[in-house]
Order: sequence, then C-alpha cells, then structure tokens
Amino acid sequence: MDLRQVRYFVAAAEQLHFGRAADRMNVVQPAISQQIKRLEEELGVELFDRIGNEVRLTEAGRQILPECRRLLRQAEETVRVAKSAGTGTSGRVSFAFVDNAVCALLPPLLRSFRDLYPEVDVQLQSLSRAEQQAGLEDRRIDIGLMPGPAPLSVLSEPFVSAPLVAAVPRNHPLASHEVINLDQLAQDRFVLFPATMRSRLLEVIIAACATAAFTPKVAQEALHIHTILALVDAGVGVTLVPPWVAREGVHAVSFVRLNRPTAFYELMFTWRKDNSNKAVESLRATAQLISLPEAIPRLDRAS
Repeated sequence: MDLRQVRYFVAAAEQLHFGRAADRMNVVQPAISQQIKRLEEELGVELFDRIGNEVRLTEAGRQILPECRRLLRQAEETVRVAKSAGTGTSGRVSFAFVDNAVCALLPPLLRSFRDLYPEVDVQLQSLSRAEQQAGLEDRRIDIGLMPGPAPLSVLSEPFVSAPLVAAVPRNHPLASHEVINLDQLAQDRFVLFPATMRSRLLEVIIAACATAAFTPKVAQEALHIHTILALVDAGVGVTLVPPWVAREGVHAVSFVRLNRPTAFYELMFTWRKDNSNKAVESLRATAQLISLPEAIPRLDRAS
C-alpha cells in the first residue's frame, strides 16, 4: 500500500464518484480505478460497491477511511518535520558550554534562539573544555562553547574574546581604582581553579602573573566560576575573570581593568566536521545577531 493509493481512495470515498475523484486529483479516471483495484487486492477486501455509475463505500471502506485520512495527515506532518529539520527550524540540538558563559552570554543567546526557532528543542549541559571535546567525539553533544584554541579534530569559530580583569572584594584597597597593575596583587592570595581541571582560564591567569614577575599564592581552589566569585566576595582572596563575568551587584565584588592586558581569553563554538544537524548552523547564526553588553568584545565570524 503506497500513499498514492491512499490518496486516491480518500478522494473517491469523499466524492463517491471516480470521475470527480480523478478531476480532484488531476488524473484520468482509469488511474483512479486501477489504483483502488490494486489497493483492494492488496488488502483482500472490496472498498466500494459499484452499482452502475454509482459507488458506495463497503463496511470495510467505511472502517478504513478515517485511518487513511489520519495516515495522510501523518505523512504530511512527516514531510513538514523533515523539511524543517533540514533547514534548522525544528528538531533538537545538544549544546554544551563552560560555566563562565552563563553570566552574560547565554541569556541573550538562548532568548533570541528560542524566539527565532521555537520548534527546536535545546538540550543544555555545562561541561569543561575536555568534557566538551569528548562529548563531540562520542556524539553526546552537537555543539560546544569552549575556550580556545579549539581541537584540530573539530570545526570552530570564535564568539567572544577579551583580556581578563581583576576581581577583588569590595573592601579591598584597590577596589575603587579604575585601572591597576597586576603586580599590585602580588601579595594577595588568589582563588583559582585546581590545576587538575586543566582550565584554559587558569592557564591565562598563571601566564599573566608570570609576566608580572610573581606566582599567585593560592588561598582556595574551586570548580565553578560562581563559587570563585562568592569566595572573593567573602574576602578569601582575589582572582582574574573574563569581562563577561564582571557583573556588578551579583556578588560584593569589584572588577578592575589591568594596565597591561593579559593574553586574550576567548570562547569558540565547536562542532563536528561531519555535522548534519542544521540546528547547529541556526544556533551559530543567532549568536552573530544578538546584542551583547558593550564591555564584551565580539569576534568576527571565521571564514
């Protein structure tokens, strides 16, 4: 049984006339008669009583008519879903990100994406750079937002990039300064990610301190950026963060620019080279459209 036979049967059942059904389907009448006969042979039952020029549905015909209508609706919906998925306007996308993106980057991105693509189901995961790389390789995620440089095994494009800023408690002697030298924090204790995380942010911080001729003294280690900022708020120590984390009012923390900028810390979208999920392209395109706070420098899309 193919969909053409089903369509011809429904047309004939609704018209109760093979000629009018043929006109409706824009075919010749013998085509309608032939396909319905084949359908009856395949099902092993007669669907119409043929009395002269009149046709009436048999009991079997009446029973399968609503099922055939439902089948055609489902076929149309299947085509619609396939076409939408093929253009990235529906479907599902698994999106992973590092936790520092939560502060100011994800809210505008996800709001805009849901407005533009309401039929795409976004599954979110907060994962480290290493976890995202593994997730892309074993296909647990479709796209990641991770610190650069991106692995050579995936495709990537930059999203945001900027030097770090100092985060100090509100009562710190340098809290009211607009700009400081990093070596002014040499005697402070730092709150950092543990070295075992292999965090790109930690790498940039350590390198910046080395350039300023000191090694940061660690007061406390933490696994998440919000925990680090909470510990700075509590006076446990100081740290360096990307500017998109620098949101006044969330914690009692002051954010101060550095006179000599650190190396740039960047976040990049990454996805598999054999990706076929068009929603990944839709998410990346949305990221280029959103308005970010002025303090967050955006990078141009990679060619």
